Amino acid sequence: MTDTNFFQEGSPYLNHPLLTDKRTAKEIDFILSQIDIPPSGRILDVGCGPGRHSIELARRGYRVVGIDPSETMIEAARSRAEVAGVSPEFRQAYGESFVSQEKFDAAICLFTTFGQINDDKDNSQLIQRVGNILHLGGYFILEVPQREWIEGNLKAHERFGGGSTYTEVTRSYAPDKSIVTEIFDIHSPKRAKSYLLQYRVYNLGEIQKMLSESDFSVPITYGDYSEKALHTDDPFMVVVAQKQAGMIYTSSSLTQNIHTSPDQSSKTL
Repeated sequence: MTDTNFFQEGSPYLNHPLLTDKRTAKEIDFILSQIDIPPSGRILDVGCGPGRHSIELARRGYRVVGIDPSETMIEAARSRAEVAGVSPEFRQAYGESFVSQEKFDAAICLFTTFGQINDDKDNSQLIQRVGNILHLGGYFILEVPQREWIEGNLKAHERFGGGSTYTEVTRSYAPDKSIVTEIFDIHSPKRAKSYLLQYRVYNLGEIQKMLSESDFSVPITYGDYSEKALHTDDPFMVVVAQKQAGMIYTSSSLTQNIHTSPDQSSKTL
C-alpha cells in the first residue's frame, strides 16, 4: 500500500466517528463564550476540513470563511454546507500563506491543524499570518496537542472495526523533532489503502512565544472545551488570545498559565 495524504479522497477524517454534531455544537458554544464580537461578525476557520465548525457558526448567523489546503476537504465542506442550508465561504488555501483584503473579528484553528507537516514543511508561520488578518482586538482560538501528554501517552497501535472491514492506526513519535507520525491502514473486501498524517507538537511556552511574536496577548489556556484549567496530563490545550498593538512581554509572562477557576487552580507548565 502507498501512503496517501490523510486529507485526500477516501480519508477516514471524512467519516470520523468521534466528530459528532453534539461535539461540534459543544465546541462552538465554548468558542462563542470566549469571544466578544457582533452576532454577524466575520470569522476565519483555519484548516476547516469538511467544514463542521464553519457550518455550525454559519447556522448561528456569523459570516464565515473556511480555508483548507485540501481540495477534497473543501469539496466536502461545500457539499455539507449545501445540505445544511447555510452559505459559509470555502477557499482552498494554506493558512500560512492566506491573504485577505478584509479583516476578521476572530479566527479559529482546531483539531491538530496547527503543526501539520506538508511536503516536509510545517505551518509554524500560521500564527503570524492570522495575526496579520485580524482586526485589532480580534480573537484567536487555537487547539493543539500537548507535547507533555504525547511523550508519555501516545498509543503505538489501535484497531477500529472488525471482520473484513477495519482500520488500523500505527503511531510513532520523534522526540528530536517533536513530530508525531500516524499511519491509517484501511482494509475492506474491496480495497486496502494507507493514509499518512504528520504533525509537530508543542508545549505551552512555545505556543505563548509564537503568539507574543505576532502581537497577541498572553493567552488564557484551558485543558478542554469546558473551561477546565490546563494541566500537563491533558491531551490537548485550548488557547484563547487577543490581537493587541505593540505588546511588551517579559520572560516570566510567557511561562504562565494565567487561567484560574473558582474550583480549580492552574498548574504552571
